[in-house]
Amino acid sequence: MKYHSFYFNLFQHPMKKVLLKNYGHDYSREIMKKSKKIYRKLIEGADDIGDDNPMAYNEWFALAFVAPYLASEKKIPPETIQEMMRQSLYSVKWYFSLINLNTKRGKEANKKNILKYYKWYTPEKEKLYPTSFKVDFEGQPYEGACYYRITRCPICTYTKKLGVAELMPLFCELDELMISLQHGVLHRKNTIANGAACCDYFITGDRE
Repeated sequence: MKYHSFYFNLFQHPMKKVLLKNYGHDYSREIMKKSKKIYRKLIEGADDIGDDNPMAYNEWFALAFVAPYLASEKKIPPETIQEMMRQSLYSVKWYFSLINLNTKRGKEANKKNILKYYKWYTPEKEKLYPTSFKVDFEGQPYEGACYYRITRCPICTYTKKLGVAELMPLFCELDELMISLQHGVLHRKNTIANGAACCDYFITGDRE
């Protein structure tokens, strides 16, 4: 993948804040310094899923938290890494709160990115980027529902390859937090990270 430092730089402070609380200044500084270099290697070593891929940001984001785990040689517990991601999401809660999933406009905004990707990932693009996300809408509970499924996840595949698959279920749990910051509720039965064939996203407003 093409390297971008945006997500690592954006969440560097909340990540370090969690480390400082648990490990002190010297160790936290050492881990974050190593993490920046590791993050670049992780991005450049990931499968190419297209520079203009509308869902590539998911992988850039997730790998920002894989980096300190590897920098610590997996000595930092996965739950602490999850807390680093949790605090990072809270640090930009203002951004998520711009969408209100209790409104028609909010539901449309929520689905906009996934529809953009669905249209972008043509059969031709799949030939070029065969390991990218695979999305469909099979099993939609009712017409107009904010619903989609991911049946192939390059992040899960890559974390398995890196030997850090234990992080993925914890990362996926935080989808609920992210959607709650948009005044919504995620009704999910399955995730690829937990061994299912798909991740199902069925989202309603928190006042529905």
